[in-house]
Amino acid sequence: MASQLPPPAESPPPSPTTILTIGDDLLLEIFVRLPSLATLVRAAFACRSFLHAVRSSPTFRPRFRALHPPPLIGLFLLHCVGDIPSFAPLRGLADPDQAAVIRGSDFFLSRLPDDQGFWDINDCRDGYLLLFNWQNRVLAAYSLLDGVLRQIPSPPEAVREYYILPSPGELHGSFRLVCIHADGLKVRPVVFSSNTGEWQVLPWTEAATINKDHPEDDKNCLPPTPGRLVNGRIYWTRHDYLIVLDIETLQFSSMDLPPFMDGQKPFVLGETHDEKLCMVCAIDAELMVAVWVWRADDDRVDRWMLDKKIELGEIPVLKLVAVNHGFLHLHLMAIQQPNIVPLCSLFSFCLEKAELKKIFALYEYELERSYPYIMPWPSSLVCNKVNPRIEGA
Repeated sequence: MASQLPPPAESPPPSPTTILTIGDDLLLEIFVRLPSLATLVRAAFACRSFLHAVRSSPTFRPRFRALHPPPLIGLFLLHCVGDIPSFAPLRGLADPDQAAVIRGSDFFLSRLPDDQGFWDINDCRDGYLLLFNWQNRVLAAYSLLDGVLRQIPSPPEAVREYYILPSPGELHGSFRLVCIHADGLKVRPVVFSSNTGEWQVLPWTEAATINKDHPEDDKNCLPPTPGRLVNGRIYWTRHDYLIVLDIETLQFSSMDLPPFMDGQKPFVLGETHDEKLCMVCAIDAELMVAVWVWRADDDRVDRWMLDKKIELGEIPVLKLVAVNHGFLHLHLMAIQQPNIVPLCSLFSFCLEKAELKKIFALYEYELERSYPYIMPWPSSLVCNKVNPRIEGA
């Protein structure tokens, strides 16, 4: 009788495939399809391997930002009465992850000293809120997502128009303040670096050098109205042209305005969803806005080109506030009855999709200025060899 062979040994069952074993490349393909930056932050912090995948890829951040514009979280409001600005979140429109961002950050400005009098807002950009204390003449740069507050001494010159922006190519969390010192027919930048803690006063530039293409304009070098910081340049309006300061080179120049149409209101400068310089103008006669974009024409020459006109409907009074990443922020004033304080509604308007979303409303006498807060790329998603936090005040 033939001997019976033992049954073959069973091979062990394959290990189950989980999201932790699929590898960084496939994991990032999943993450890039998440609906918002706030959702990405919560997903990345689910475990260390997720966070490492996001931090270690040099291409993931630009890919994600190209598909998902930085979200509007809410507005900081400067009231006619009160010593500290208030914050109005994007109620009813924010997803649960954006609501978690608000709960986990200090949007109520609780770290601001409460014994120093009135705090004014000078700028709100790239996750920073720049405030100025009139009583003690002190500046404060507040990184709200990190909870890092830094007080800054007053500059050595009597400057105007403070602008805050991250320092390029340096440690994430460092920043610069760029201020303008104007004196009649000459102007110069004054710059503060958070890395050195010092102010730098640059040489004077004569108005004739800046306005060489407009010799008929021999008045003060800069207009009285504040400038607009867009994609690393500050723009000021002078009649039919713009004065421009390049933040990197700290050199002044000028550029023409687009050929304006009759009946339009003052405009705002900003950037489109694909980061191109744009200008949005309100046209009274037609109850619409015109969008101009600085781009190359058929001859590959950069110039202002009319991109579109968008109807806004029958609006009694419209005030343009800012343009950020293709979203126009504006105030709509509704005068309901004579001798009644008008109701001011604050809206966010998508220029690409022509969608208008209401943020909230309040009576006009309560509001002096508003500043949209756009969520920046958090420092926690950037891999630094050094701790990015700045010492607080």
